[in-house]
Amino acid sequence: RPPRAPGASGYPGSPAGAARGSGGYPAGVPVIHLSPARRPRVEASPHRHRVSDGSPRHRVSDSSPRRHVSDSSPRRRKKSASPAPVQNYGGASGSTPPATARRDWDRTFEAVIEKLHAFALSKEGRRSSNEILLHQMCDRIWDLVVDIKVGKGSSSNDCAPRLLREVMSLMDLKELKDAKWHFKLSKSALTLLQMEGATAGVRSSGVQAAYLNIAQVLFKYSQREGNDDDFLQEGLLEPILQVLQAQTPECLSNDLRVYLVGVLKNASHADANQQHLAQHGAVSVLFNLVNTDRLMGSSKEAQLLIQITATLRNLASNQYRQFIHEERLGSLTKLMSLFPGHVELLTNLARIMAKLTLHKSACEAFTKSDAYLRQIVKTMSANLEVPPLVLRLAFVLGNLTERSERLRLSLAFGCEGTALVPQLLGHYWQQDRKLARLELEKGQVQISGSKEIEEVLVKLVRLLANVSINTSAGPILAASSAVVDPLLDMFGAKRIGDSEELVLNVVAAITNLLFYDEPSNLLFHEEHKPLQCRLFRPLLLESYNIEALIETARALGNLSRHADVRQCMVSLRLDEILVILLDHEDRDLVFYVCGALVNLGADPTCISRLLDSTPLLEKLSRLLTDAPRDDLALQLVAVKALTNLAMDSAIGWPPQVTDELHTVLEQTAVSCTLGAASPSSSKAAKANAADRQQLQELAENLMHRLPTVHSTSEHLEEKAEDDSCMDRYQCDAEGCGRTFRSEDQRMAHALRRHGTELLT
Repeated sequence: RPPRAPGASGYPGSPAGAARGSGGYPAGVPVIHLSPARRPRVEASPHRHRVSDGSPRHRVSDSSPRRHVSDSSPRRRKKSASPAPVQNYGGASGSTPPATARRDWDRTFEAVIEKLHAFALSKEGRRSSNEILLHQMCDRIWDLVVDIKVGKGSSSNDCAPRLLREVMSLMDLKELKDAKWHFKLSKSALTLLQMEGATAGVRSSGVQAAYLNIAQVLFKYSQREGNDDDFLQEGLLEPILQVLQAQTPECLSNDLRVYLVGVLKNASHADANQQHLAQHGAVSVLFNLVNTDRLMGSSKEAQLLIQITATLRNLASNQYRQFIHEERLGSLTKLMSLFPGHVELLTNLARIMAKLTLHKSACEAFTKSDAYLRQIVKTMSANLEVPPLVLRLAFVLGNLTERSERLRLSLAFGCEGTALVPQLLGHYWQQDRKLARLELEKGQVQISGSKEIEEVLVKLVRLLANVSINTSAGPILAASSAVVDPLLDMFGAKRIGDSEELVLNVVAAITNLLFYDEPSNLLFHEEHKPLQCRLFRPLLLESYNIEALIETARALGNLSRHADVRQCMVSLRLDEILVILLDHEDRDLVFYVCGALVNLGADPTCISRLLDSTPLLEKLSRLLTDAPRDDLALQLVAVKALTNLAMDSAIGWPPQVTDELHTVLEQTAVSCTLGAASPSSSKAAKANAADRQQLQELAENLMHRLPTVHSTSEHLEEKAEDDSCMDRYQCDAEGCGRTFRSEDQRMAHALRRHGTELLT
């Protein structure tokens, strides 16, 4: 059979270290807690809300970021003439009120500020508060934020900074660790910080520290999977995106962006959050942060890029269409070239591409420029000793070469893939054997790292199988001992029960290479042919896996073109196993089994054994009877097998089988004649018409070549009677339409083919 891509391979699993919070700054960053007695003011002096050197620092090497220091002097409380009950946190936002309404709103605002201030100072009050009261308080704060935003009150420029100070103080309370409490306050704080006048008179470093404090709080809670839904429910995703888009100096801090994008990375594991982020332009926002023209390849830049690419990785599966623009694919590959030694960043980029190339349209986008392919190959070549990266890049290349003949050719020759892939294959096979010896010596079931090495081999063998489909690259690979030797070693050393995916890909690669029947093909060397027959036999006998059976039948179909292989198959009784598999319910398996039987039937030394030792004729007759009328390929390969078996006229066929074959061949020929009545100019229709014509010719020729049946007059009368009523027993299954000479035959066909008894 012609070479083809191996079966679809699953997306490579995430490495053990790819947990929440990984990448960039270390996970588990603590919240910056400020003492309630030293309540920070946003407009405080420059030394407030920052470390002693004048700017907040968060080094990668530290296990936790530096603690912010607050002002040492307590703030004066603002008196209010009209306090309201603490429980009254209701209120609603609306349009700009008249003067009286403004004064009423001002008094309400002052009362709320007073209560918030008292709550922050009273430890007893905080201990006695319950979750409902806290959430009501946060909701009332949000109502005031909305009111200030729409212009309620006498002076929003005074109200916004005061409310912001209270909110930041509340966020610093150590006793209150409820996630929703912090989420609600963070939403209010982020909105206030972006209001004009809210930070008037405050130095840029103070505002930046406030942003950073909020980001650290959110990052801490985002590391807990149970909080994912709350980010969406509390409306935090949009404010975070707005801060990341802001161009004010306070929002351009690399540290701030690292934490905020880290929040999105963790929260975007939830499907609902992914959808929401995509709808609000998160992909565009993140790609805008990746300004490749200004990048220098520094480690500090890599910290932010790790978080960005990890977030994009989460969004790539369902939102892949937003990634396949030329400039965005170009950004991904350019990052590979700018950071050639940063494995974590490169692995994130490879995982993005792995998810994208699962989709046909994304693969088509990659085919528009060979620059993408060259950079992927260059990155893989430079990181041969990094299994997680090689695994994912090999998966990407496998997806691309599965769908594109041009990329197969480009990878093989434009990127020197015919040398690189065998090099990688040999390297990782040696690694696998070393680990296997260690397991044997130490008596361990599995040594750490062995599973990952095998996964790399799975992707490399799949890539090899895909590249070998190209008729220029295939013969070169088949003639390389660096390819053939590892494949045969894997085939002999691995068992399908333990290494199913690897064995399946190895068989697919061998099948594709066997297509090239040339003297240089090492698989056809004398010592390799019987070895392959012996290795294929257990797969046919013991395999429960239908895909393994199909791939083995394909391989034997290519291998059995050689006479010595056919003799070896007979000696191993593979011919009998193939005949048994004709009863299998899987159509593709039966098709490829017939292909191998066509080759066996062309060998006179095999025909007598097939006819004497197996019920091959009966099974082929039944196959033709049961085959759907529109499945020309299956009917054609069955008739070819019968034609080869009939070439030896010295071997007689049983009269009953010959009679049945005459009937079914006549039906097949008539069916081909009826089907040829609707000509079409399409390529597929022309190919279909050619198959139909060939099937008709072979069926008619075979009827003439079949041995003559010497029937008695009584037998002829019964046959004539049966033929006259043949149309009465037609299969009622949709799309079938087969007719039979008796009800018993029709019911037997229905049970075999359709799995049920169909009533007339």
